[in-house]
Amino acid sequence: MGGFAIFDSIHMTWLIFISLFLTISIYSYHYIASKQQQLFQKLIFWLLLFLEIMKQIHLIVTDQYSYWSPPFHLCGLGIFITGWHAYFSNRTTATLLYTLTLPGAAIALLFPGWTADPVGGFLHIHSFVFHALLVAFICPLIRERQLHTTFRDIWRSVLLLLITVPFIYYYNARFQTNFMFLNRPVKGTPLQWLYDAFGASGYLLSLAGVIFSIWIVLYVLLNIQKRRNVSF
Repeated sequence: MGGFAIFDSIHMTWLIFISLFLTISIYSYHYIASKQQQLFQKLIFWLLLFLEIMKQIHLIVTDQYSYWSPPFHLCGLGIFITGWHAYFSNRTTATLLYTLTLPGAAIALLFPGWTADPVGGFLHIHSFVFHALLVAFICPLIRERQLHTTFRDIWRSVLLLLITVPFIYYYNARFQTNFMFLNRPVKGTPLQWLYDAFGASGYLLSLAGVIFSIWIVLYVLLNIQKRRNVSF
């Protein structure tokens, strides 16, 4: 069986089931004790790590391993951020989860870059489940107000990007990959709209502008939650 198209019946079915899973995760997390909440976080982290290891093994065994295989996407880095937070939570991990991992995983689910993978195959299932787990790790923390971060903490995310983006950009240019979608957009996604509007020379700058705009929206929502005592 071939791949799928963005927002076709296959994609929408996945999104519906992921939404149900996310709802169950949020409300289950709300009603369990603090120690069980910590266990939930650690369990999600180890599931993410296990899935990534299984993916690497699958690629090697099926002779598909290539320069595209390392977990250099933003969501791949999310594995280590979730693990860091699950065991040593602090403002840095909270900020990275909220400003990088959450929007990255959510956008990946809405505009997946794995549409060419055979439907029902390992990589197809892995990609949806992996990104769903990332979102399921973070959203319960938001609802329970356990992500202690403010707009002033954005420098932490900026610093991580300043450290990782040059290396990833060089890696992409050297090996013709496209991790973090830095070197070219994914067709049929908003990234393509940016590329078409601003061209190759303005693509990265416009992408940075969009990321910053997303951060503003995220922190506005977080401030509304704090001031009005509401749960998202």
